[in-house]
Amino acid sequence: MFIAALSLTLAALSPAVPASSLASGAAIAVCFSPEENCAAFADRAIGNAEREILVGAYGLTNGSGIVEALIRAKERGIDVRLIADKTTPCERNSAVEPLAAAGVPIWIDDQARIAHAKTMVIDGAVILTGSYNWTRGAGANSENLNLISSPAVAAAYAAHWRQRLAVSIRFDRKEDWCRVATTDAR
Repeated sequence: MFIAALSLTLAALSPAVPASSLASGAAIAVCFSPEENCAAFADRAIGNAEREILVGAYGLTNGSGIVEALIRAKERGIDVRLIADKTTPCERNSAVEPLAAAGVPIWIDDQARIAHAKTMVIDGAVILTGSYNWTRGAGANSENLNLISSPAVAAAYAAHWRQRLAVSIRFDRKEDWCRVATTDAR
């Protein structure tokens, strides 16, 4: 009954979201920072991965706890893959290079004006998504991170991740994406 009412409400409010796109039986858990530790929330979800984590990242920095959890997952044999925005490797404390050094394949989505995704698809069944960037500073902001347990929703996110992958370029080195400041010795 609730899903039917929600479907009708969403259909009335947003014709761009067809009621048929809602997944029944989805379990959802939410985290709100700064009141809650959303990095630990994400860490637990990453730690439960058994096969695969598809990551979409706009912001991605060292010291967030999330990057370290992704590296631990890779070390456990989980297939961790990342698509990042073209500015992500250039951020101060960017975690792109440590992830690449850990063996995580990384692609840069340089086709979108901003690749603003903050998503993880875990084992084709669980999604982490919200306003929360995968950065050290995100925990101090007013942000949200949602865990959605639904194979149907995960399939939609994974399909979108693969669509972005198809137009992305493999990351090899930071210098290909970032202007390195040089000093003129004259």
